[in-house]
Amino acid sequence: MTPILVIDPHSASYKELAPAAEVLLDGGLVAGPTQSFYALMALADKPEALERLAELKSGRGREQAFLLLLDQIDRARCYASAVPDEALPLIEKHWPGLLTLLLPGMSGLHPLLLGKNRTVGLRVEGLAAVRRLIRMVDRAVTGTSANPHGAPPPVTAAEAAERYDGFLDLIIDGGPTAGGLASTIVDFGGPEPRLIRQGAIAAELVLTVQPSVKI
Repeated sequence: MTPILVIDPHSASYKELAPAAEVLLDGGLVAGPTQSFYALMALADKPEALERLAELKSGRGREQAFLLLLDQIDRARCYASAVPDEALPLIEKHWPGLLTLLLPGMSGLHPLLLGKNRTVGLRVEGLAAVRRLIRMVDRAVTGTSANPHGAPPPVTAAEAAERYDGFLDLIIDGGPTAGGLASTIVDFGGPEPRLIRQGAIAAELVLTVQPSVKI
């Protein structure tokens, strides 16, 4: 059985999160809560962990890149080769939050992190414990939902365990997550910014902040 680490997702200390940080730094896979759903987390610079993650998400096309969760805006520049000026108003308004931006990927990123036009999906996570965990490992973690491709994303640790018990190295139980809609995705990797997926942040709210985004 996969070990369970119970935390308060809003106030978990560095000491309480240390077991999860150790697993990730050792190249392991962790399921844990995010602002919306439980996610499968691997470090962005651990190729074997990313390949394991791809196997767990069987049925998901390898052209669908795994998005990365960040703890702060500045860390985006570790993974994106450019942050266009047009993206800055959305970043200032909706990070941390449920907004994923597709930005030109930095050279050397694993292929599983790069989507169409070699973009990387980045989001500053809204849940305090996840931001603290990312700060501890000092690099981004994946944020793909903890469900087989096509299945509903889990909102409890028990649901994540039901699907992946024995296949993960640790499950963080932070209680029920908010659920609802997934993150909204805006692509800044092409000639003009484009709304790829309307999620938790409605299209009109995106346009209010950045009218240049094409719907």
